[in-house]
Formats: sequence, structure tokens, C-alpha cells
Amino acid sequence: MKMNSSLKYLCCLLLLASSCTPKKSSEEVKQQSRFRIYKGELKIGADAGLESILKQQKEVFDYFNDSVQTTISYKTEKELFEDFKNKKANLLLLSRELEKSEVNDLQNLDTIYIRQLPVAYDAVALIGGKDFDNKNLDLDLLKKYFDPKNSSASYPKLIFENQNSSTVRFVLDKLGYKEKVSPNVYALQSAKEVVDYVAKNKNVIGFVPFNLVSDTDDDRVKKILEQVKILSLRAKNKEGETVNVSANQSDIADGIYPLIRTVNTVTRNTYDDNLDLLFVSFLSKEKGAKIFLKAALVPVIIPEREIIVNESKVNSSR
Repeated sequence: MKMNSSLKYLCCLLLLASSCTPKKSSEEVKQQSRFRIYKGELKIGADAGLESILKQQKEVFDYFNDSVQTTISYKTEKELFEDFKNKKANLLLLSRELEKSEVNDLQNLDTIYIRQLPVAYDAVALIGGKDFDNKNLDLDLLKKYFDPKNSSASYPKLIFENQNSSTVRFVLDKLGYKEKVSPNVYALQSAKEVVDYVAKNKNVIGFVPFNLVSDTDDDRVKKILEQVKILSLRAKNKEGETVNVSANQSDIADGIYPLIRTVNTVTRNTYDDNLDLLFVSFLSKEKGAKIFLKAALVPVIIPEREIIVNESKVNSSR
């Protein structure tokens, strides 16, 4: 299996961390060894807006579970629910938690119980051209831009990657719009097209998943950020002060960025210790959490860090 250099480096770090853990008892070793017998095909349905981060997670998961054949299909929410209902996918990865009506709909289908587990926090990032003036941009101004009564040519064009994407739904729900919006709102075919359009046109705001532009060590992301910038929003911090925030790991962790989303796993609640739960466990525990952290997202459970300090006496002589 081919892996890029950054993922190889990450796998080596994870292996090294595992080798430095204290020696386990025979019972712990026996319990741990059961994961090596997992075999079979794992079919996952995922929100297309999570593709950038899940590609990294899948590659490392496959490295540690080479007897499991993992397939992730990236689709719209409507398509994902259909696959889940028809058991074409037994695990869903969404950009939000299910609504109560959606849980009831799935349970009424075949009396199944739904298990949801959030694993990380992502966001919707706003991008603009390098010269875009965002010093006064906030949610109230965005709401004004989306208002169907406003079609001023002086207002920026608002660009999404797909009219059926979860990003569209999330932003419109956040701003209080359910159906009709300003004629200045447009949808293209992909996030790449959004980046290209924003880079080549003035007075445009693009809406993209944060995980698309979060990992600034990635050459792909570096090329994107050479063309566009991540816009800031004015918002209130925990002390009630007005501050500028943006889609970044720190503001997401503090909970003050207004467009934070949850990376949520959805499975059928069975008593089987199956491949679905193996992948969910991987995402939520140390290895998956470190990948989220490296990509500048925020895992729900932050992995502990052990810092070794010198316990010998300090030599006071100079």
C-alpha cells in the first residue's frame, strides 16, 4: 500500500508511542490481541465535506488493520440516509448530530436502535480573495447578505460547493433561512471550484469545510492558501468582549467560532463487537484523535500527553 511521507511519519510516531507504553499483563495482552482477528469488508458512508480528513484517517486505520477491507463512499446526506436504510452502509459519518425526527424515522423503518458518537469538531470556513475586507464581517452581516429581499450588486457573491451539501444546510439553518435566499447565493460542483472562483473574482465569499484547508503542513492546503485567505468574523468571547475569530483550531477548541460543526458517527446499536465499532473506536481514541489534532481539528477526547522531566538534582554551579 502506498502512503505519502507525512502519513508514514505519523504511523511511525504512533508505533513508537505504543512501544513506549508500560508492559501489559498477560490478561491485557490477551484482551488486546482480539483486535488482530478482525477481518472482512467495512462499508462506510460519509458526508462529502469530510473527505479531506477521513482520507487520512482511513489510510492509517488500514495500516493498522490490514485484514479489513475498508470502503468509504462520499455522498450527500440524502444519499447517505438511503444507503443506511438499505444497509448498503452500516456506519455513517456526518457533519452533525441526527435530529430526533431522523432517529425516529430510522427506528420506525426496522425497529433498530441508533448509536451516535461524536468524535471531533470541524467547522465551516469562510474564504475570500487576498484583498477581501472582512474587518466588519459578523453573523448579522452575513444574515443580511443572505436575505432574499437584498440583491444589491455591492454585496458579495456567496458561493457553496454543492446545493445539496451539508455546508449549505448548516449555514442556512444557522442564519435562520429554510428555503428562499438572496439571488447572490450560488452553488458550484465542488469545493475545488469554489476555491478557484474565489481566487479569480473580487467581492466573493466562499463557504467550505474547514478540514479542506485546516492542515497547513499539507502541500495541497499550502497551494490553496496561496490563492485565498480564511476570513475572520466578529463575535463575542466568553467574557462578552467583541473579538475577531476564524476557522482555526484554537477558536474551535474555545467554542467561540460561530460556525463549529460536529463530526458524528452513526451506527445500528447491536450487541456485536463488529467492524463498524472498530472504526468508531479508532476515530475516538488515541490514534484517531492524534490525526484530528495534526489536521488542526479538535477531537472530542483529547489524548493525554506525558512529559518526562529530569528528576535528578539541579547542579547550581555555573
